[in-house]
Order: sequence, then structure tokens, then C-alpha cells
Amino acid sequence: MVLTLHLWASFTGLGVGVIVLLRHKGDWLHKTLGITWVSAMVASALSSFWLGGGVFPMIGHWGPIHLLSLWMLVAISLALLAILQGRVRDHKRWMLGAYVGLLGAFIGTLMPGRWVSAQLGIW
Repeated sequence: MVLTLHLWASFTGLGVGVIVLLRHKGDWLHKTLGITWVSAMVASALSSFWLGGGVFPMIGHWGPIHLLSLWMLVAISLALLAILQGRVRDHKRWMLGAYVGLLGAFIGTLMPGRWVSAQLGIW
């Protein structure tokens, strides 16, 4: 169940995030898609802590990939704080950084020994 939530949230974030980044900013659709993206990313990051760290567990079942989950939570928090304070440029930078973190995590799932890469038949 946690894995299903994590996968749905992560893939939603990949798709919705690229749409938000590529389209016009500040209108109602941007805000709606942004709320969807933030919700998906918080669900993805939080659910990851119940999943294994893959091929490099460091502390218990947590591995380096979980550092990206922490990054996501920090970046989203700072991005939301920035936009609430009217600091649009900081908001953009934190959101872009959060999306880059998501891409990094996705690329990490495609590495040898990772569950997603095995399901896709890559390795």
C-alpha cells in the first residue's frame, strides 16, 4: 500500500511538475496544479521513509535516496514560505530545485538493483 501511494505520488509529481514549470505562472491553473504537485511531493517524500533504501542502506532501511526526500520537504517548505511572503524569484528557485531533486530520485530508481529498473526490465 505504501509503495503504491509512493509510486502514484511520484509519477504524478513528474508529470504535473513539468507542466507547471513549462506553462504560464501565477494564474488559477498554475496555483491548482501547484497545490496538486506539492501534495503529491509531500506524499511521495513522507511515504519513502517506509520504503527500503535499495542497494545502499545507511541507517536501518534508510539509504541515500532518503536524503532526497528530506531535500524535497525542505525545498517545498521554503518555496511555500517564499511565495507567501511575496518573494516570487525565491519561490521559483526553490520549486525548480525541488523538481530537480525529484528528477534525481527518479534517475536513482533506474540504477541497477533498484525495484523500478527491475520492473521496467532495464537491468
